Amino acid sequence: MPNSRLSESLRRKLLVKIISDKDLNQKEIDSVIEMTSTNIVEMMDAQSMTFFLLIGDKIRFSYVYYSPTLYAGDSAKEKELAAKREELLATDLPMGSGIVGEVIETGESIKYSKDDSSESPLHGRLKDMGFEVNSMLSVPLIGSRCIGAVQVLNKEPGHRANQFTEADLQTLKEVAEYTAPLIQKLVDPEYKMSDLNLARFIARFTKEQLVTNAEELMIEQKIIAAVGDSIIRRTGVFPIASLGPNSISALMSNPLDYPNRDAFEKETDLSVDQVIVAPASMIAALIQQYAAGSDSDSEKVEEASEDLSSLIDVLGDSYGDVADQSEEDFAEESAPIVLLANRIIEEAFMRGASDIHIEPQENNLIVRYRIDGICKEALRLPQKVSSAVVARLKVMSELDIAEKRLPQDGRIVFKKFTKRKMDIDLRVATSPMNFGEKVVMRILDKTKSALPITSLGFSGANLEIYRELIRKPYGMILHCGPTGSGKSMTLFSALREIATPEMNIQTAEDPIEYTIPGINQMQVKKQIGLDFARALRSFLRMDPDVILVGEIRDKETAQISVEAALTGHLLLSTLHTNDAPSTIARFADMGIEPFMVSASLLAVCAQRLMRRVCSSCGIQYTPEGQELNIMRNALGHDWIPTPIYKASNGCRKCGGIGMKGRIGIHELMRNTDALTKAINAREDAVHLKAAAIEGGMRTLHADAMLKVSEGISTILEAVSTIPPDGH
Repeated sequence: MPNSRLSESLRRKLLVKIISDKDLNQKEIDSVIEMTSTNIVEMMDAQSMTFFLLIGDKIRFSYVYYSPTLYAGDSAKEKELAAKREELLATDLPMGSGIVGEVIETGESIKYSKDDSSESPLHGRLKDMGFEVNSMLSVPLIGSRCIGAVQVLNKEPGHRANQFTEADLQTLKEVAEYTAPLIQKLVDPEYKMSDLNLARFIARFTKEQLVTNAEELMIEQKIIAAVGDSIIRRTGVFPIASLGPNSISALMSNPLDYPNRDAFEKETDLSVDQVIVAPASMIAALIQQYAAGSDSDSEKVEEASEDLSSLIDVLGDSYGDVADQSEEDFAEESAPIVLLANRIIEEAFMRGASDIHIEPQENNLIVRYRIDGICKEALRLPQKVSSAVVARLKVMSELDIAEKRLPQDGRIVFKKFTKRKMDIDLRVATSPMNFGEKVVMRILDKTKSALPITSLGFSGANLEIYRELIRKPYGMILHCGPTGSGKSMTLFSALREIATPEMNIQTAEDPIEYTIPGINQMQVKKQIGLDFARALRSFLRMDPDVILVGEIRDKETAQISVEAALTGHLLLSTLHTNDAPSTIARFADMGIEPFMVSASLLAVCAQRLMRRVCSSCGIQYTPEGQELNIMRNALGHDWIPTPIYKASNGCRKCGGIGMKGRIGIHELMRNTDALTKAINAREDAVHLKAAAIEGGMRTLHADAMLKVSEGISTILEAVSTIPPDGH
């Protein structure tokens, strides 16, 4: 290896000078060439390497390297090669001279191997090197024109391949491709490098990830909305994903732009813990696409600089010692309480929470977020602020703040209360508890659309069956599961798949969670008598092809739904039952005749959401003992043990949890002749389940274990989500 290695500080210093377009002296240019050459030697494991530059009509030796293995302790040979090196560095070759001249003139690479090319004309031209040449690669350096060449000779002894391979040639070509424009920029002040090439160099020199195609990115729009247009434009830091509670991944055209990076972190309280390099033009286009807005510096919200955990200090600054205040001292319209309510919602949105729980306790007010299905405490405040916070949320929800004895339901259109670019609504429910009113808010992201049906976690067999069912001309498809199990997302993904201009789709929802172009969506309003049953009756007079009812809650809605499915309409809806067979019993409880259910039913899909194991830190292992028995009981006793995953102690990507994201698990019970007979015979859920399994249904537990076998989740997560069948 070369003796002279550039320090990390010098590497960064040179890159800053290159980016800044300042003139570099010859010593700094030589250092860049040396650094590039050193990296080439290391990558190619080469015994010798020469870097040539075309200066005018002369070819100049700009860097020459000989490995110590060429003289192997022979001092005379070492001196000979040292002298040879100095001679070459002082030599300029006429244009067209030798192998390198040919490479520069033609722009074509040359590969030579003594074993394969003993009769090659190159064989004689490589004798005057001071050592025997067994293998050689020569590659041109082409920017806007050819400016030189790179040549490597011989693999180091003991390398598993004693000759340069085709893969080595491709690697050297790639290095030359990103090096040539940089070197041309250094030696030719008139040359302007494209921002794409500049991004490539910056990524190489800083060792950061490079992205040049925006379609490769998974952009979390809620983070962009929360940060706001003006901060992104001003700093050039484009946030793309959350890595933790206050940690993000971001795009930058220059990750060494620490002043703007620090300004972004200071203004947002978000730590940029992962930088991805992207061309400046690509970042500008993304800002235009995702963050276009008009929020000016003067409109920047003061609370953007307030971390959630510091809100107690804000209260203290405004009211003095909170402990010395009475409950009446806190007003719902006061600035600290308004700030507190907004920040609780904003923080939940940025963390990816689905629900916010405001819970008054005897001595505290606890704020919890449900993230990936798990409630986590986010904030603990003095109990004395409880009434003011709840009152503020009631004001935002347009509820009666004087009524504290009865539950109330409302809705917050959050963009009315924040200057941040957050287009979200919150479904609000209040309920009296022993220490005050509890508030639960479900976050409805209006910018979010239904996912493609292929992204919901359906196994291959279930997906094929489900896609066939949703294209049936009539019948009833029901989804069951608890609140937050993904029923609405699945239904709207199905509508998104089948929606065409030729089809009339009507939906009745409470609330409207996803907006899909081309379908007719109705918000039910119980306070004026517009419930699901009334909406259904009106739909039947509007020539529908497909009807979606948000939920079947009562006999009237169930009766109309069954009749609609029997009279030429495809009806989709949800129920709150534990599994697919229990849904039949639920209809019986509502007074629907079994023969009506069996005649109208196409399928029941029970579902849950199960956490995924973190793709970055999951630990692979082969199940044994009880775990192996659980897997085989679910997947069949002929299941061959394959590596699966368990959660680790976590990493930055998953916030130290070991799990990140969720996937759906499904129990798809398709109606069959055997199942129809069982329903008509009023069989109980156990016998219905047996008939469905006989007909090919995979249970929720079995589907969860299938996801485990595919490395998506863990056995512990699967069993805690759905216990083994029969338990």
